[in-house]
Amino acid sequence: MKKIFSCFLVGLITCLTLACSSKDSQDKKVIATINDYPLTLDEFQYELASEMELDKDFKLTREAKRKFLNRLIQKELLIQEAKRLKLDTREEFRRAIEKYWESTLIKNLLELKGKEIAKKCVVSEEEIVDRYDEMLRKNPDTPPLSDIRDQIKTQLKEEKKTRLLEQWMQGLKKTAKIKMNQDLL
Repeated sequence: MKKIFSCFLVGLITCLTLACSSKDSQDKKVIATINDYPLTLDEFQYELASEMELDKDFKLTREAKRKFLNRLIQKELLIQEAKRLKLDTREEFRRAIEKYWESTLIKNLLELKGKEIAKKCVVSEEEIVDRYDEMLRKNPDTPPLSDIRDQIKTQLKEEKKTRLLEQWMQGLKKTAKIKMNQDLL
């Protein structure tokens, strides 16, 4: 019985090892090598999927895949040449990357905070009616409330979101330690 169990255990371990190693080798399949850079099948498929998301008219044919692979190879050759010329170490390049990184980071933060704030923004019927009455006082030809209720609600919600976002940013400023040297302005 022990012998059968031992054989079973060895067989199971062998199968698992082979399964895992074949997965690793599958992940590392190289579709092209550009100088010493291996372009893996996974990278190619990721880039291809991204391209298909951006270009809804992209038709996935064998020829389209070949052309796309050639574009990736061309791109990699250009990157390698730029690195060889040390263009990636120039100050203006690093500044451009830093600006892009900062703006993307800020954009993502504001989107995240905006969604969080949007969940908390509620517009009451009373606020809608008050805004409508205000509009009516300014312009007696204002369409009936039933026709523009949704527009008013959306506008009020956006105003609240903007106000809450500004308050949040002011809160960040209040809690931060900021020192300014006005003489240098």
